[in-house]
Amino acid sequence: MNNIQKRNLRILAVMGVLYFIVFIFPNAATKGSSNPKVFMHVDEYVTYPIVERMLDLGPDVNENWGRLIIYGDYHYGYPFYFLSMLSLLPLRLAQGQGFFEQTQINILILRQMISVLPMILTAGVLTYVLTHFRQLWKSVVTFLFILTIPEVVRGNMHWWHPDALMVLSIALTFLFLDLDNYRQGKYFLLAAAACGMASAIKLMGFFFFIAIPIYLLVAMRKKNYGLKKILTAGIIFVMVMLVVIIISNPFLFYAGPRRDMIAIQTEKSDEISSGYSHEESYYYALGPKYWEWTHAVSFGPPYFSIVLLLLLTAVGIVSVKKEQYWIMLAWIATIGIYLMWFVAPKPGHYLLPLLLPLYASVLVGFDAFEVGWKSGKKWARWVSTAVGGAYGIILITQVIFQITADIPQYLEYFIIN
Repeated sequence: MNNIQKRNLRILAVMGVLYFIVFIFPNAATKGSSNPKVFMHVDEYVTYPIVERMLDLGPDVNENWGRLIIYGDYHYGYPFYFLSMLSLLPLRLAQGQGFFEQTQINILILRQMISVLPMILTAGVLTYVLTHFRQLWKSVVTFLFILTIPEVVRGNMHWWHPDALMVLSIALTFLFLDLDNYRQGKYFLLAAAACGMASAIKLMGFFFFIAIPIYLLVAMRKKNYGLKKILTAGIIFVMVMLVVIIISNPFLFYAGPRRDMIAIQTEKSDEISSGYSHEESYYYALGPKYWEWTHAVSFGPPYFSIVLLLLLTAVGIVSVKKEQYWIMLAWIATIGIYLMWFVAPKPGHYLLPLLLPLYASVLVGFDAFEVGWKSGKKWARWVSTAVGGAYGIILITQVIFQITADIPQYLEYFIIN
C-alpha cells in the first residue's frame, strides 16, 4: 500500500472502532426479557450452553478433550464454536467458576466479537477489493453503505450467529484472489484456505465452484499459462480447501460425531429445500418473486439489486478491471440461483452471501460514468452522464431507506414497554 491507501485504511479503522462501540449498547440491553440480567435470542439459548460446556474444564484431560472437540451441534461448523470459546477464554481463566454466573457480559462479548467485529472486517475487506482504498470518498461510501444495510444492522444486535464469520471468509476469498493477481502463488493458497473456512462454517465456500475456474481461465489468458499448470492449480485449490475443512472440524476424525454430522446436515438439507413443515406454504415457495418481501424489508427495494447487477455486468464488459467483475458476477450468479430456486425458508440473513458482495459494488454506476467520459466520444459522455445521474437518484433513495430502517430498529432496544 502507498501512503494514501494507508491513510484511508486508518480512517476506516477508526470508523470501524466507533461502529463497534455503537453496538455495545443494544447488545447489552435487556429489553423484552423477563430476566433483568440478559435477553437472549432463541438461537443463543441453544448455542450458548455448548460454549459453556467447552469452557467447563476439569482435571481429566480426556474429558476436557471431549468437551472441546465433540461439541454436538453440527448445524454449524466447529470454527464458530471454537472462536466463540476463545473469545470467552480470558474471562474464564480470570474468573474461574464465577465465569458461569456472568451470562450478560459473556453474551455481550460473543455478539460483539463473533457478529459485529467480523461484519466490520467484511465491510473493510470488500471495500478494499472494490476500491483498493485509492480514493477516500469511495472507500468511506462503500464501507458505510455495507454497514448500514438493514439486515447487517439487525444481525449486529442480539444475534450471536456464524453468518458474520461465514461472509468474512467469503470476502477474504475475494481479497486473496485479488492479491494473487492470477499468479497462483501464496495468496491463491490463502484464497483456497478462506474458501475452505467458509465451507467449514456453513458450506457456502462450495459455491465458488464456477468463480474459481473462471479465475483460472483468466489467469491462463493473461499470464500465458499452459493447461497443465491451470489444472494443477485447480486441484491444489480443492485439496487445500478440503484440508482446511477437515482440520478446522477435528470432530470429523471420530466416527460417531461424523455420523451425527451427516444425519444433521441431511435433515437440514431437507429443511432448506422444502421448509420446516410438510404443509404447502407461500413462504416456502421457490422462485425469485417469493423473496421480494424478505429483500424489501432486509435490504431495500429489489429493483436496487437489479440495477446494481445490470451495472456490474455492463462494467464487466467495458472496464479495464472487467475480469475482477467477472469473478464476482460468477459468485453472485451461482449463489443467487441456489437461493432463489432451491431454498425454501426465507430469513434475511440467508441473502447476506449473495447481496453483500453485490452491495459492495455500490459505486459501480459511477465507474461506468468514468468509463464513458474517458472514452472521449460525445455520445458516450451523454449516455454515461444520463446513467450516472439516474443511478445517483436511485442511490440516494436507497441510502434514505437504509437510514430510516436502521434508526428505529437500533432505538427499539432502548424503549421500555
